[in-house]
Amino acid sequence: MQTKVVTALVGRYLNADHIEFHKTGFDIFNKNKSILNAQAMIDDYKAKIEQEDAIYKYLRGSEYTEKKRETDRARDRILTGITVQIRAMERNLDPAVSESAKRVLRLINNYRKLEHVDYDAETAGIDSILEHLATPEYSGDVQRLNMQVSFAELDRLNTLFKAYAADVELEQGKKPDISSAVARKETDEALKKLTSRLTAIITIDGPEEAQPLLVAYNVHASHYNTLWKEHYGRTHTKTDIIDAIISGIDSEYTYTGDTINVIPAVAVPKTRDGKTTLVKLVFSKDFTVSYRNNIEPGTATIYIDGIGKYTGRITTTFTIVK
Repeated sequence: MQTKVVTALVGRYLNADHIEFHKTGFDIFNKNKSILNAQAMIDDYKAKIEQEDAIYKYLRGSEYTEKKRETDRARDRILTGITVQIRAMERNLDPAVSESAKRVLRLINNYRKLEHVDYDAETAGIDSILEHLATPEYSGDVQRLNMQVSFAELDRLNTLFKAYAADVELEQGKKPDISSAVARKETDEALKKLTSRLTAIITIDGPEEAQPLLVAYNVHASHYNTLWKEHYGRTHTKTDIIDAIISGIDSEYTYTGDTINVIPAVAVPKTRDGKTTLVKLVFSKDFTVSYRNNIEPGTATIYIDGIGKYTGRITTTFTIVK
């Protein structure tokens, strides 16, 4: 006999799964409403689910919404890649390069965790960083670090994001009164009231009479928790790049007196059904690079570090000659 209510990991479910979980949850509670004797709570739960569902459909309705979301993810990736790359340059043996890296990194760190703030705050923060980097105070640092292309790409993605955001505004018209996050929270709170009442009934009257509702809800919650754990495991399993194949760099480069930063092509072998193919990794999304001894004549080292879905470090070298 079951005696406790399973805790559903509702805060971690994806939006679509979150809504479907609650819709089925409502059906279970409504079917067994005589056990709870709390019709007002059940009605409130239904209203909160409908509210969340309407907001979710509204946000998904625009053809530009997904483009906006994808562009935001892309600018997050390049911003993270830029930060990691500049942080590595802080350790460069050339004092000028190291100081430039520190100055630029201090500027970026003034806008901490931009990848985790809301859309408007991230957009404004990136605009401000790029404006500062274009001034004489920082422009020399950007050139010394050879980061012009990376910051230009960040600027392009930020501009593209603003364009998609404007398109979404025009297409959607009137916005909902509350955000999707708030709607999710209100739905979860409505469920919590029902499960708390169920726990109180079990505590006071015993679990026997509550078994039909308790068993049905626990099976439902356990099922969705298992689905989330399986998704989490797939999402967070990282591939080691130890066997990656490196190409796209020359064995020798001519000494220029400045840093020589080359981005190699990296591919990871993947075997499926006995057949091996090469998966090309994307710079700043799947890997970052850092350098050692990449100014003076001699042997320079490139450190390639997996990020995102990839992990591990591999190295390669090239020669700087006069």
